[in-house]
Amino acid sequence: MIRVNNNFAKAMEFTSFKKKDTITDDELINAILQFEIQLAKQNGFIFHCLVRNFKNEYANVLFVENFENLNDIETHLMQIPEAQNFFKLIEKQSIKIEFHHIQKNNFQIPLHFSCIECGTFSLKNESETNQLLSISNTIETNYLNTFENTSEHFIGKIKSNKFSEITFGKTLGQTKKICFGYFQNPFCTPLLELADENSMELDFWYLIA
Repeated sequence: MIRVNNNFAKAMEFTSFKKKDTITDDELINAILQFEIQLAKQNGFIFHCLVRNFKNEYANVLFVENFENLNDIETHLMQIPEAQNFFKLIEKQSIKIEFHHIQKNNFQIPLHFSCIECGTFSLKNESETNQLLSISNTIETNYLNTFENTSEHFIGKIKSNKFSEITFGKTLGQTKKICFGYFQNPFCTPLLELADENSMELDFWYLIA
């Protein structure tokens, strides 16, 4: 994990992957630590960490000041040996890259967290985007922020009518418990009603580097 400043972030890259079977966790983590040294030199870079889920998948989570910084970083890193060394350790066909345009003003990556909840979904009616953001603010104020576990939260836009809900939590267990509490909470159910149920994907990732 590396943080160069606490500037406001407007974009997040979430890249999940699997390592090759012959590669150990220590080898992967050591490659990431070298990779991060180069990441920290890129324009607009704020923060990076490596997370893992219970499906034996990993993810690079990268935050930058502006959405345009993501494309610039992707272009520059392909020429860097540390990035090439990292890519040699992972299964190329398992890579899934998503760019999230953060829909929250003045968002800062929290100083303390150990878990990231990442949910994606489409709306039944794309014209209800503003309503989605209003409901998200209500959830944050009246539900998520009532728990000491919650460190931060935002809605992201990945592409036309594909959104994300990202929550940073202090522990994996509490973050999962709070998330599943959405189904019983009157402040949260309006978001579930807006979303296309068939489009929903949800996972929980814990911090390892």
